[in-house]
Amino acid sequence: GVVSIRSANSGTAGVSGSLVFSSGTSKDGNSGALLLGSGAATGGRGGLVGLSIGSGTSGAGGMLYLRSGDTSATGKNGGEISMQTGSGSATGQSGGLTLKTADGGASGTSGDITMSTGTAPAGSSGSITIKSDAATGGAGGVIALSVGAGDTGAGGAVTIAAGVSSAGATGTGGSVTIESGEGTATSSGVVSIRSANAGTSGVSGKLV
Repeated sequence: GVVSIRSANSGTAGVSGSLVFSSGTSKDGNSGALLLGSGAATGGRGGLVGLSIGSGTSGAGGMLYLRSGDTSATGKNGGEISMQTGSGSATGQSGGLTLKTADGGASGTSGDITMSTGTAPAGSSGSITIKSDAATGGAGGVIALSVGAGDTGAGGAVTIAAGVSSAGATGTGGSVTIESGEGTATSSGVVSIRSANAGTSGVSGKLV
């Protein structure tokens, strides 16, 4: 049967109650884990686990907040956040992962997506790696960076900039490397840098 845990609806001038799921603190050892999951299925699909925020009619929409734990232990790392889709069958593919903002309103803009590492007071800041993995019996996956089309003003820009160094005479700025793939038995891949064709009343862009 179904197990339902919920707070009651509020009155006409109040708010509905909160639900708090938490493990207690620990004085000597690890605190308890909090697990949300559905069981395995035979002859059907595994159950869905959904986290969603109800819509509102005043103010900004509710926030969904995910954060791993801090640590004050010397030489130890903060907690990780791992997101991974499920594996497929022998003839299927693994599940897709989509990260996107919702469409904007009739007179608004869509939200931003920011991927950034934190600052480092004493040492190197973290890296960001975007890659597709190797393939056996097929081609390696494509990585595409593209900007959507617009109908007002200039098109959106794509900017790739290496880091600045303030280390004086001992530090050079960061490098930008664009390299095609190696062909172990045949030719390496092509690197093409070009501006788009011009419209009927313009000129094509410069390469500087």
